[in-house]
Amino acid sequence: MGVVWRAHDEYLHRDVAIKELRLDESADPSESEPAVRRVLREARAAAQLRHPGIVTVHDVVTDDGLPWIVMELIEGRSLADILDHDGPLPVEEVAQVGLQVLRALDAAHQRGILHRDVKPGNIMLDGDRVVLTDFGIAVIDGASALTGTGQLPGSPEYIAPERIDGHEATTAADMWSVGVTLYGAAVGRSPFKRKDIQSTLAAAASRDPDPDQRIGRLWPVIQGLLRKQPAERMTAVAAIDRLSTIAATLTPQGGPPRTVALADGLTWIDNAGSPVTDVDPTAPNTRTAPPPLMPVHPPAMPGDVTLDVGPVRPPNRKHGVLLGLGAAFVVAVVVVVITLASQSPPQGQHQSPQSPADVSPVPELALQEEKLGFQIQVPKAWTRSESQPGVQSDVTWTGARTNPDSGALQVQVRRDDANVRTSLVDYLSTLDNSNDKSRDNLGYTRIALEDHGKTADLEYEYTAASGGTVVHALTRAFTNDSGRLYVLTLTLYSNSAEAAQDGWKAAKPVRDAILGSFRITV
Repeated sequence: MGVVWRAHDEYLHRDVAIKELRLDESADPSESEPAVRRVLREARAAAQLRHPGIVTVHDVVTDDGLPWIVMELIEGRSLADILDHDGPLPVEEVAQVGLQVLRALDAAHQRGILHRDVKPGNIMLDGDRVVLTDFGIAVIDGASALTGTGQLPGSPEYIAPERIDGHEATTAADMWSVGVTLYGAAVGRSPFKRKDIQSTLAAAASRDPDPDQRIGRLWPVIQGLLRKQPAERMTAVAAIDRLSTIAATLTPQGGPPRTVALADGLTWIDNAGSPVTDVDPTAPNTRTAPPPLMPVHPPAMPGDVTLDVGPVRPPNRKHGVLLGLGAAFVVAVVVVVITLASQSPPQGQHQSPQSPADVSPVPELALQEEKLGFQIQVPKAWTRSESQPGVQSDVTWTGARTNPDSGALQVQVRRDDANVRTSLVDYLSTLDNSNDKSRDNLGYTRIALEDHGKTADLEYEYTAASGGTVVHALTRAFTNDSGRLYVLTLTLYSNSAEAAQDGWKAAKPVRDAILGSFRITV
């Protein structure tokens, strides 16, 4: 789909990576539109995600109607390059790669984004950091597929059996791709790759991976990820729990730069530290292409409130008497309102601290009894997902979006068996410190950190470095007499700080209802 260039941002004085869309010069101009849309899909999918294991998208610019994605520059090498030139990795390092990839994928799945092309070529290793790249064929919740009729997106040897049979991709399909990747990283070859595409797809659909002594302790995880039936396949956090006991620190995969000649005569320097590849200026693009990206916000229409300064008209003198009477009337009303407000309400009545217009009514709640050992009441219309079943698991409920400037309110409950009998304040202080130090959280602000004995609260807000989304969240930690630790997080995503504050305030009744209903049942 494209070529990734090393570039320098002259305005911000930083090196970046820029992905250029490359179209076949002989292609019909009308064929450029689907390709452009796929590139924009990639940028928008990655920009929605805030995770150290996912490449950060800084911007999208257009030139002659064709988009260029501006991304963070990863100095390391792809896993595919390491396997091709250096051979398989030790089991412990394979586990570390899998651990970080799964965490990144789980973050994407939580936001309703499937990658659909997880493979060594789309995994970058930069020191001890593992980064998932290339969301070019990702699927975003609610968006239509962009592949042509009869096309099967992805690399054949990493495609899950259910997708080969024509079924829609799910989170389980990404888990299958991770399983194939882990096998290849440990053994040096894919378990299903054959001499042609048809044989490869047939092997993935009907053959089990061959055991290999180099897989060692990874075998139960790989077997779990490569179950033919999606419902039987190991989930992200179940695999994360297993890999956590195996993973070791990655050995930097460095070495001198290698120059690779490409088919079109360009030169690509892999793992370049300071060298730069100079090429001749590109010829003007003469292809017909779609127009540049439309602005995110539509232009103002007549009657819209804007920040433009309007002309100031001099007052009309013939209305002076009316204006004076109106001002006197307003003063009288204000005096009456202040007098009434200063009086105490009748006995048995209480004034609401907020106007009814400031808050939203609490919808009908439904009691949820969960196998993880808790119960909670959430609005009946909210959707439930159990993305991480296992020893350390969570359940998430998501409401409907009611404001164009804010996302839906979300509540997630997680049981953390790794921190039994941990001080709740210390637990949340660690979370607060981690949030504050994350380079993905711009302007991180701790609003409150409070200890209530068997509960503790951490409320915070930050702006995502990727995409500029404002995140407002409240995390409450619970414990019982046996020391079990549960973590409930309410999250609201918004387009601005003002929208976040307004949305958070409006959601107070339902937030209070949810928090007040939580009970540990084990």
